Amino acid sequence: MKWEDICSRCGLCCHEKIVDGDFLIIGEETCSFFDADTRLCRVYGNRFKECPRCMKVNLFRACFARYLPSSCAYVRWARARHLRPVRERTLILSYGKDMDSHQLD
Repeated sequence: MKWEDICSRCGLCCHEKIVDGDFLIIGEETCSFFDADTRLCRVYGNRFKECPRCMKVNLFRACFARYLPSSCAYVRWARARHLRPVRERTLILSYGKDMDSHQLD
């Protein structure tokens, strides 16, 4: 299996995020290359060149990045292998009709 095959294509990594203490706030604003219908990047093959803010979810980030939600397939993969020591945060989705809050342990 290739590393990128782990991704579930949720698209949350393409949203603006704020880590505030025990909270991970995911906002409505997305990368300009994010396709909301498919939840995929329109320039995926060149994303790092086209969007300097885009960061590849590698093994280190899957294990330690505070801005990835527990629902991220890479994070779930790392946790299943006891590789993620990072404290889980309450996820707040601050977009859509309602503001939703989830504890995603």
